[in-house]
This record gives sequence, structure tokens and C-alpha cells, in this order.
Amino acid sequence: MLNAKKVLLLALAVVLALGVMGLAGCGSDEPADEPADEPAEEFEFTLIQEGRLIAGSDTAYPPFEFIEDGEVMGFDVDLVAAIAERLGLEYEFRTYNFDALIVGLQGGTEFDMIASAMTITEERAQQIDFSDPYIDSNQSLTVRADSDIETLADLAGLRIGVQSGTTGEEYTRNNLPEGATVVPFENILQAMQALQAGEVEGVVNDLPISADIVLDETRELVIVEELITDEQYGFAFNKDNPGLRDAVNAALAEIKADGTYDDIYRKWFGETP
Repeated sequence: MLNAKKVLLLALAVVLALGVMGLAGCGSDEPADEPADEPAEEFEFTLIQEGRLIAGSDTAYPPFEFIEDGEVMGFDVDLVAAIAERLGLEYEFRTYNFDALIVGLQGGTEFDMIASAMTITEERAQQIDFSDPYIDSNQSLTVRADSDIETLADLAGLRIGVQSGTTGEEYTRNNLPEGATVVPFENILQAMQALQAGEVEGVVNDLPISADIVLDETRELVIVEELITDEQYGFAFNKDNPGLRDAVNAALAEIKADGTYDDIYRKWFGETP
């Protein structure tokens, strides 16, 4: 059963109140009015578990979310942790296949939000609500290091790996080279393993994730083409729970303003956004 939850954001904007000059004959040494705080914004929303923000995620998508030594970690994980802290909540990540996340969120019983490097699209926005964007992305083409392939067009007649349900799959199907075949996988690590094994000749996927994967030189994979799609990621919420979206947006704005976002970005991408 869902629990109603009200949250007051801790950060308050301070507004200076100017002292009002007294009328003639009044003493000029009377103290000025005290600075006045703006009222804290209040959000009402529901959570599956009282005091805990549960995120559904495809936790095989480094560096945004992945499992290492039994622990979920990554850029999205650190962002959700910072947001939950601002809202006075604990947080938890639960693993799901990417193409099952929207249905799971709509069900309203498994997790409160999606935090899974999900691109904001008009089609998805008809089913779920998105937060403000928190990072930009493009698509990319990855091949084996010994391959002669340089562009997506070079994959005519060949097999192209994608992750099922992603914008990478959509882009590939919409720009499919003549005679090429799209091969969907449950997660991107499976697609990259198939590429290494020669089961596909290229993989189309979000650039930040593929860039992280090819850093492992033992995979012997390289990115040969950036495919400009001008995507933005957002956290996602059930349309029946707009207060949670608004609370997360307010907390996200806070961590961007106070430098927390920059610190998290630098930790995972090695540079300032």
C-alpha cells in the first residue's frame, strides 16, 4: 500500500528586506526589519515504502549504473543518492530489463522512479513523466579493433547489435543500411560480448556508455563513429505521482547549484560538465 509523504526542501532562498525609514520625528536608530525567508516549497507524493526512494534500473549500463562486488554503483546511482538525501529519504536500486521499466513504473507497486540513463522522448512522455534533463548524449557505432568498418553505412548486409527497447535500436532501424539485420539483446553488455565473439559486426548504443565499455582494452573494441541524435536523459515517474517528479526536480536543481552535480560528474567522466 502506498504511503503519502510530504517533503520540505531544506535549502531556503534568503531574501533581504530593506529597513523602512521612519517618518519625520521618529528615531532613526530603530533596527531595520529582520531578513525574511521565503516559504519552503512543499511537495506531496506517494512512495512504495515509507521513507525510501526506490529506483528501477537496468544495472548493466556503465558508467551510469552497474554492479560491482554485489553493489550497485554509477553516475545515476550517485545522483539519486544525493537527491534522496535532499529529500530526507533512504534510496534503493532494483534491477530490471530496460524494456520492462516503463511497464513496471506504470504498475505502481515495484519502484517509485526510473533511473536508468533513459532518453526523454515524446513517445515515452505519453506514458510516463520525466524530470528535467540531467545529461546530454548521442549514439555511437562500436566495432572490433581489427575491423575495416568505419561508418554505419559500411554495415550493409551485416548484423548490427543493439539493446532492446532503446533509442539506439530505434535509430538503427530508422537508418538501417541496405541488407543489414538488427539483432536485439537484453542488455548492452551482452551486445558487446556478441561483438567480441563475431556474432555481430557492429553495435549501436549511447555514446557515454560505449565510451566507458571500450576503455577496457581486453575487449579490443573501438568507437568509429559518433551518430548525432541530440538526446537528453531524465528520471521517470508515474503520471499519477507528479509531486515526486516535482520534488526530484527541486532537489536536482539544488545539487546543480551547490556543486554536488559537478563533483559527481567529474568522478565518473573525469571532467567538468
